[in-house]
Amino acid sequence: MNLQSIEDAIKELDKSGMRQIILDFYQQVRKSNSRIPELPKISNTRDIDKILILGMGGSAISGDLVRNYIDANHAEIEVPIFVTRNYIPPRWIDSKTLIIAISYSGNTEETLSGLQTASLITKHIIGITSGGSLEEVCKQNNYPIIKVPGGFQPRAALGYMFFNLLNFILLNFCVICTVSKTAIEEEIIADFLENKGKQYNEVNENNEAIKLAMQLYNKQVVIYSSSNLLDVVNLRWRGQIQENAKNLAFGNFFPEMNHNEINSWLHPNEIVSKSVILFLKDKKDDPRIQSRILATKHILATKVSYCEILESNEDIPLLRLFDLIYFADWVSYYLSILNNQDPTPIPLISQLKQIMQDNK
Repeated sequence: MNLQSIEDAIKELDKSGMRQIILDFYQQVRKSNSRIPELPKISNTRDIDKILILGMGGSAISGDLVRNYIDANHAEIEVPIFVTRNYIPPRWIDSKTLIIAISYSGNTEETLSGLQTASLITKHIIGITSGGSLEEVCKQNNYPIIKVPGGFQPRAALGYMFFNLLNFILLNFCVICTVSKTAIEEEIIADFLENKGKQYNEVNENNEAIKLAMQLYNKQVVIYSSSNLLDVVNLRWRGQIQENAKNLAFGNFFPEMNHNEINSWLHPNEIVSKSVILFLKDKKDDPRIQSRILATKHILATKVSYCEILESNEDIPLLRLFDLIYFADWVSYYLSILNNQDPTPIPLISQLKQIMQDNK
């Protein structure tokens, strides 16, 4: 498909305007940033010794990213953060656990079920949602709510979900964090993403997102990264390729994959030769992990269709995360067009939900 064909296909396929939503992603960062003074305040954080985030899919990704980012960059926050994707919360929750139920639609059955169980154990509960049953439950029980704008696919509302959640935790649990520093960094991120969006939106031969999407076209995609700094970015890449492009995508982490999975890249040859491997790398990765990435690429590059290391060189850690995340949004978008797919609908997930509903 040539560049003109891609532009024509976008007009035909992108019926729900996913391109514009991705282009406007920076506004989610900026609007979330402006709401920092409005976020709920916890009267006594000494009553809380751990945080459990309940979520699924695109909403849970926000929780994982916050956990990941705080673990790597805010050692001064002593309260551990956990994320669970299930109907039932872990047995260890108690009266000193803060439950953050995060569901973009507000109707995620696993999250609502987990919240119902947790509410019998702890009074520390907050909801993050655009509406639905979660908003109703929070209002009925006087739980604080962080309300985000509706009308998006959950995966497309990552900016609202992530930055509101991050700002809430920093505001309440980081004794040395300042609102002004957080606001400045988030404004830098918004400006950066606005400029990147203008580049990725142009259908031309210099568009790196289109060039990579063409390498992924008609291929199985496998993504590797470290198991700490970029594990959630790895998951986000897979999810965007799976949901936007309706394309197979899998992944694993270093160093574990070097102890088993690397040996599988021999058979079946028909699949191996039609696979693409993307390595996600960060400048703060353990030097031993960086060496493993280079060595693994050297071994596997001759066996697969295409192999590339993706890395952001920005200085601000949070900016590096969203540099890679935003690139994934655009790559998966253009891959959906190459796959002749509308990027917005999720037909097999919708079919599954219908079967589950019919079987109740």
